[in-house]
Amino acid sequence: MKKVGLVVDNSGSLTPEEIEKIKIDKIIPISFIVNGEEYYENVNMSYEQFYQYLMDKKTEVGTAQPSIEIVKDGWREVLKTHDELVYILLSSGLSESCNTAINASHEDEFEGRVFVVNNQRVAYMNKMAMYEARFLIDQGKGGKEIKEYLEKTRSECGVYIAVDTLKYLKKGGRVTPAAAAIGTLLNIKPILQIHGGKLDAYAKVMSMKQARAKMIAATRKEIEERFPQEAKEGKVYIGMAHSNPDLNAKEVQDFIQDVKEAFSDLPFFTCDPLPLFIVCHTGPGALAVGYCVDRMGAIKDMIK
Repeated sequence: MKKVGLVVDNSGSLTPEEIEKIKIDKIIPISFIVNGEEYYENVNMSYEQFYQYLMDKKTEVGTAQPSIEIVKDGWREVLKTHDELVYILLSSGLSESCNTAINASHEDEFEGRVFVVNNQRVAYMNKMAMYEARFLIDQGKGGKEIKEYLEKTRSECGVYIAVDTLKYLKKGGRVTPAAAAIGTLLNIKPILQIHGGKLDAYAKVMSMKQARAKMIAATRKEIEERFPQEAKEGKVYIGMAHSNPDLNAKEVQDFIQDVKEAFSDLPFFTCDPLPLFIVCHTGPGALAVGYCVDRMGAIKDMIK
């Protein structure tokens, strides 16, 4: 049986405990830019420091694609002790990193040994894929089979995210400066959705309280329409994310309570802080809720 390694980027918001539990062999960090300087989450900048920077209106933030050489060096390191590896990373709909990695995996030294998963997921949706990958590795599955399974089931999830400010979407080109100015004046809170890896507009509301209710309703409707049987069987997990440095902040705790009450019939997976490179696009105060289907029982077994 081949020894298969698991390499991921930090788009899954893994805690140190989860990194150990999933037995991650290598994490490829995604950097972000603050005032022209490159940083890595919890390496040379903490959550607290990052949000302190954001409090200054003059702070400029952005992201950069990971160097493919850093990625390949990580693969080489893992392949010294493994026959092959599976690489799970940020959605191809949100970054070119995935396509770059896929191309690199076909180079002679990696062909047939590195399997890049075009997973089209981010945040807790990607975390679930990482759990599933470890579950399959422990079952003795090979890299090719794991890649094929994760890509086959990649659309069995969805997420809705409300942002508290249009400032960062404007910087990223998601909205025009004029639309952002009007939206800010009217205190509009846009709700975005991720299905199939791409970030698209879903709705606009006038407050984060309305956004929370609308996201919960949209998530419920989608589960009932797409996965009613899986929900009855307890295979649909609810996940959440936020861009607040304090997990105990009232707005985060209120949202968690709302979600758990609305989905009391479904298992709760996680509520994670968004990766800082994502916060560069959402800004502070964002809230997200969604779901993922766990057909194999990977989550049930591993979060005990």
